[in-house]
Amino acid sequence: MANNLTLEPLNPLNYREDIVRLDYVFGPKNFAYGRWIQDYNSLIDPFGTFSSSTLPTTPTTRNRPGESILLAETWIPTPNLVNEARVNFGWVSQHIIPYGTAWERSTYGFQYPLLFGGAEYPNGIPLTSVVGYATFQGPNFALASPTTDIQVADTVSWTHGQHVLRAGFVLIRDRVDQNGRPTYTGNVSFNSSNNPNTTGNAFADALLGNFASYSEASADPTGFFRFWQPEAFVQDTWKVSQKLSLDLGVRYQFMQAFYTQANNMTNFDPSKFDPAQEVQITHDSKGLIVAGSGNPYNGLIRAGSGVPKDQAFRVPGANGPLYSVIPSGAPRGFYKSPNNFAPRVGFAYAVDDKTTLRGGFGLFYNRPEGNIIFSEVNAPPFLQIASYSNSNLSNITGGSTSLAPLGGISAIDPNLKSQTIAQYSLNVQHEMPIGLLAELSYVGTTGRHMLRQPNVNYADLTQVAANPGISTNAFVPYRGFSSITQIRSDGSADYNALQAYLSKRVGALQMTAGYTWAKSLGDSSSESDNSENWTVRHYNYGPTSFDRRNAFFSTFVWQMPKLNGHDAVLRTAVGGWQLSGVARLQSGQYYTITGNTATGTRRADFIGGSAYTGKKTIQHWFNTAAYTAAPTGRFGTAGTGTVVGPGLALFDASLGKNFLLTERFNLKFQGDFFNALNRTNFSTLNTNLSNTNVGTISSANPPRQVQLSLKLSF
Repeated sequence: MANNLTLEPLNPLNYREDIVRLDYVFGPKNFAYGRWIQDYNSLIDPFGTFSSSTLPTTPTTRNRPGESILLAETWIPTPNLVNEARVNFGWVSQHIIPYGTAWERSTYGFQYPLLFGGAEYPNGIPLTSVVGYATFQGPNFALASPTTDIQVADTVSWTHGQHVLRAGFVLIRDRVDQNGRPTYTGNVSFNSSNNPNTTGNAFADALLGNFASYSEASADPTGFFRFWQPEAFVQDTWKVSQKLSLDLGVRYQFMQAFYTQANNMTNFDPSKFDPAQEVQITHDSKGLIVAGSGNPYNGLIRAGSGVPKDQAFRVPGANGPLYSVIPSGAPRGFYKSPNNFAPRVGFAYAVDDKTTLRGGFGLFYNRPEGNIIFSEVNAPPFLQIASYSNSNLSNITGGSTSLAPLGGISAIDPNLKSQTIAQYSLNVQHEMPIGLLAELSYVGTTGRHMLRQPNVNYADLTQVAANPGISTNAFVPYRGFSSITQIRSDGSADYNALQAYLSKRVGALQMTAGYTWAKSLGDSSSESDNSENWTVRHYNYGPTSFDRRNAFFSTFVWQMPKLNGHDAVLRTAVGGWQLSGVARLQSGQYYTITGNTATGTRRADFIGGSAYTGKKTIQHWFNTAAYTAAPTGRFGTAGTGTVVGPGLALFDASLGKNFLLTERFNLKFQGDFFNALNRTNFSTLNTNLSNTNVGTISSANPPRQVQLSLKLSF
């Protein structure tokens, strides 16, 4: 027997919050309030934080005392004029640190000297991967991220005739200091393939220390990230007639790109890559840089005009040998900060006293989150990365001394634009008998300039197929680098839905019900999507991973009769109970069929037939014979989202009652029934053709769970 032991390690959370609020009235037309909040929490997470790897460490998340101060004033100089001012200061500091001793080198007997050892936890184990086993994460996951947010805002409202005019502004200043978290305690891989020192077994190699590859970063650099964001708006709510109202407005936003105070970031810009300085790559399985050939940092460019003198003391590598090799001149945030104008329009029309027609359109912009740029401090010249292959941990530098391509770097498209979201809707509401309200809506969302992260240094598949056994490093467009995951804003997304809604808010039985028939299409499902064949956008366009074509929900609360006037025993036992429930039905997730190839896991080929054969079972959900792994020389022909996984059907219920024992004592009983019907809801469809479990369902949502509680109030 196996897999029959489940452990629940301790997961303590300590949390404290203090709140102070003060209200002050200057007069009948002027009043203000202030609020101060301080909170602190500490969490020990035995399963790891921000990592899918197996963590031998036990991270502790400690948010040092965070504080927030809000000051607000409302002034009403005339009956039709109101001014609201607000100032907010917020500080928070998130720290994730290793806990215990499981992360230390001495615990496992690691004795080899580090090449640099210049970071906060140099006595930590390396990031270790052994083929066929889970990855062990070293302490480089440790995070120090103090954040300061400052906002100043003011809004003026003026009522004039049939118009309510509003105008205002907000000024945002954001400061985030965050470390890059490279593998400064080492990144070691044990792989029996292409390793002349192998025993033939990766685990045995690990016991002997015979690694296939080893790399180490020289430090854990910190970026002192900043941005300004001023915004302003004007809006008019116009009562055109007794039946028609209009909302018209526009918002301006200047979204300054995140930059670092010290300019200690480096980007890869394809337009700066000079083919005349391109390095040569060895035509063998290693794909190393030929010594003395070209510029291995070709295409890299530093932010701004250089590290300011007053910042050099906290920037490793500011005076290093590569500082003059890699030029400066990129925008401080690597792309031009945009000026955005967002119009809004809406209307409401009363068809009669029971029917209303509403509609609207709005344009919205998203600021790219800081995660797209936080890791840009982990690049030369501010960070050195040493790489070796096919040696032993006792003599790391005894392996290949040829320079390995700078691999796994992230980059930002210099032409990055703000994500643009257009939302539009039209709905009709109608009041029906017995307190029912019916609503029918069309809702649409169009996303343009959506973020995605393709590898822009993807190898030419034709050349890879023609040269088996030779590293793909020799056939990439930007030689000297392996993968270059570039943040781009060229994605598209489209959502359209027909929504029906019914509600009853009065009476002993109250309920809601809704049905959505929708379609969500796009060329990526999230900002982290690493699209293949990325230059052909429509190759990746199809159902998104969160597309659910059909969804139904219903809620109800039934307050049962109290049976007043009946026998006390009957009234106590049966009367006054409350039954409530939530039901949800939805169709399944769309899956893309893939297969392993010489250039990684890629979309499969569709070779004909039906995607489904016969009844779907957990052992054979789709027709695997209709697909095959794509050949090395081209991309697969199967579309995205061609197979639909299992749907979901859930019903949760709750039954409760208050028992008044005396005037002072009240006893409340409640029973909660999750997945009350105990329906098996399957999930996780295996779609990789190269795995033996392809076409099977490997997991399910939780079965019925019952929770009973008694609460005594006095």
